[in-house]
Amino acid sequence: MLYRRSFLSIVLATGFLTGCGNNNTPLDADTRSMIDSIANHQISVAQKSNDSLCKVAQTTVLPQLVDSIKKERLREIEAQLKTIPR
Repeated sequence: MLYRRSFLSIVLATGFLTGCGNNNTPLDADTRSMIDSIANHQISVAQKSNDSLCKVAQTTVLPQLVDSIKKERLREIEAQLKTIPR
């Protein structure tokens, strides 16, 4: 969702800046610089958000996954032990 906003911001900025001119003319240096600045800022914000989501997942989701894998493995071991002749 954050990427959509940044993409939309870049598209709108580019559209407003070049909307009145010829579409075949290249962007000037100031326009490219502004687009780069907006994109870099939005990427930085998205990376921080993604990092915090990963930290939350490590403390909440990962322990549940490990527990689930352990339980499944214990079931497999118990099933194997039942097939061993005595």
